[in-house]
Amino acid sequence: MKIKQILLFAILLIFVSGCVAKKRVLNIQNENLCSTAVATLYLNKLEIKNSADSFNIPEDKIKAALADSLKETNCFRVSIQERDEESLNVEDEYLLDIKATLFQEKETSKKNIFKKEQKEFLSLTLALYAYNKSKNVSAKTTSELLANKSKILGLTIQDEQERDRKTVLTNATKQVSILLKDGFDKLQDSRH
Repeated sequence: MKIKQILLFAILLIFVSGCVAKKRVLNIQNENLCSTAVATLYLNKLEIKNSADSFNIPEDKIKAALADSLKETNCFRVSIQERDEESLNVEDEYLLDIKATLFQEKETSKKNIFKKEQKEFLSLTLALYAYNKSKNVSAKTTSELLANKSKILGLTIQDEQERDRKTVLTNATKQVSILLKDGFDKLQDSRH
């Protein structure tokens, strides 16, 4: 009896692990890139362009993930407090405009009567524009993910979709925070 249970468990494990091809996830290190903050960023406008069917990331999740990634660098103080350009008091305060572009492409092929294979390409492009009365810095990056998924009897796992969204968002926000830091470094170098 115990051998049957172990065998059944092994078959179930093979079945479940075969449903989704393994994805390569980047490990982007953006923590503590600076010893002190070089600027205060006020998250300003967020514009989202979405040409995807089911790949949606809400505005609040994009802003929260971006704020976290910018803070992780230790290069920026980040505020969601609304400001306008005229109310910026010091030279190291900037408004930060964000443009996010979401793209999704799906391709489905039928393997047999019970199984369909689906390839899904997800893309998130983040463009940041930090500016005040006298200076501006910009950064842009794209995070992409290609997932091969098999649907058996039309079932798909919701957790996978959420994990894919989070992976694409995390990779984009970490990468763009590093690029924005590099932009501020160049701005500092040009003043010397």
